[in-house]
Amino acid sequence: MTTSGAPGTAAEAVRGLRGIAHEWVDGRHAEPETLIRAALRALVAGVDTPSLWLLAWLLSGEEDQAPGLFDRVMDELGFGLRPLGEYGDYWQGRLALARWWAAEIVGGWLDPFEGAGLIIENVAEAYGECEELAPMVDAVVASMGRAGSQLPAEEAAERLTRAARELLARIPS
Repeated sequence: MTTSGAPGTAAEAVRGLRGIAHEWVDGRHAEPETLIRAALRALVAGVDTPSLWLLAWLLSGEEDQAPGLFDRVMDELGFGLRPLGEYGDYWQGRLALARWWAAEIVGGWLDPFEGAGLIIENVAEAYGECEELAPMVDAVVASMGRAGSQLPAEEAAERLTRAARELLARIPS
């Protein structure tokens, strides 16, 4: 990041948008002003999609359009998750969300610790014990170690990334 708060590269800007998307897909929506500022920063950094332009230039009376435009920006940038309501079944949507976060971990766009936390907190705890999520639950438990003896951070991150790969194989796209 540059000192002005604007991303220095398009990749940094897309990472910023992706960070908002990580919360967005599970219903933790950012304020319209946050979406508009993120879109402006992305445009300045060289990211270019049709809906990003529309989002960035919303006027104060048009802010109610920001959520729909951000959904379109996520599609145009290829973030790869449909709105959870489109899955037809609550649990299918939750598993799709776990799969998306696992893909984000494997792709290097989401920190393995943060992604594992999202999967455990937002999917595994709500879903309960299931075969599809077992690799991530086991990896989280193993990374904590026994009686205060945690794995080194690098080894734990590798274990969580392997578990994310296994989740991708177990949960259909």
